[in-house]
Amino acid sequence: MNIFNAHNQWSTRPADETFASVKEMHEACSAYRSIASQATVSLDTLRVEANEGDLQLVGRVGVPAKLTNWAFSQLSQRASAPAGYLRDLPATLAAQNLNHGLAAYARSTSDEEAKKVNLLFHKNGNLVLRAATSEIYSRIWNNEITGRLMGLQENQPNWTLPQAYVRESGSKGFDGLNGQMAPRGAYASDHDMFCFLVDQTRRVDVPGTEGGLYRGFFVWNSEVGASSFGMSLFLFDHVCGNHIVWGAKKIADFRIRHVGDASPKAFAGLAVELRRFAESSTSDMQAKIGSARNLILGGTKEEVLDALLGKRIPELSKKRLSESYDLAEKADRYGSPRSVWGMVNGITELSQQSPHMDARISLDRAAGKLLEIAF
Repeated sequence: MNIFNAHNQWSTRPADETFASVKEMHEACSAYRSIASQATVSLDTLRVEANEGDLQLVGRVGVPAKLTNWAFSQLSQRASAPAGYLRDLPATLAAQNLNHGLAAYARSTSDEEAKKVNLLFHKNGNLVLRAATSEIYSRIWNNEITGRLMGLQENQPNWTLPQAYVRESGSKGFDGLNGQMAPRGAYASDHDMFCFLVDQTRRVDVPGTEGGLYRGFFVWNSEVGASSFGMSLFLFDHVCGNHIVWGAKKIADFRIRHVGDASPKAFAGLAVELRRFAESSTSDMQAKIGSARNLILGGTKEEVLDALLGKRIPELSKKRLSESYDLAEKADRYGSPRSVWGMVNGITELSQQSPHMDARISLDRAAGKLLEIAF
């Protein structure tokens, strides 16, 4: 399969969110954190005011904070008001709607904890509200992740940002390519980060491929609740100049919701998994693939389908599994269709037949979950 996550980042990020190295990205994320502050307050102590056509959030001490688009959307959601509709209103009317909705939410519950909201501010001259999340939100800071990635590169310098075309103006959208290549794959803003690293020094011998595959991974996060923390580990044939990953085989996907005490603990655990993947030798990876080829799920097609249905992977219905088995059976390069490796490749091949991107992503993720059985 081909993966477009990095391509989407490369093609849409403006210049001030694009970095030439993990170190530069880490410095930017650390700078955001150095001027950040947090406060947990009750909704009934907050009000929204209009000031010269802009909206500001004011708390008990009376210091106004401007709103980022993301923070405005989060406050609108808490007020049960459509953010898109409010943006089209005059500021004074939008403020009245927000205040009404926030007050109604606060009155609707006697649970003081439910009324609380976690505010993340950006203090650089003016005070700016970056996020308004629930009280149970557990923040993983972007610079904690980028710091780990820098450490990984120090221990394993073979992990680098892959080359991509340099977009001429760096603004959003395709505005022309000048033919020059540079390291790309490190992106960060005031609300998220994404990093794409590859090891193109050593190929892993993968049955059914010519010359084997390289290793790569994505890591992403949001400090403000825009997305989970996640990682995607994969093998691939090559990365083109617009950062499409060609000939990829998913190894595993991991996601952590920013909720409760488990979030930082899970982040630490996944950081260990990432380091293990990055530091593994080609022989280790080949042994794992051999394990997947040798792990037989059943003696017949029906036994294989029953075994996989028992894994309760939501995306894998009996119909999809049956079609995947038939595809794997037709391709000798996959080995036995009754093996984990055979079924993983059959599912991946089935995903490429779908005209819908969401269906392909869903099946590719399911194939990664299945591969974890052997890995």
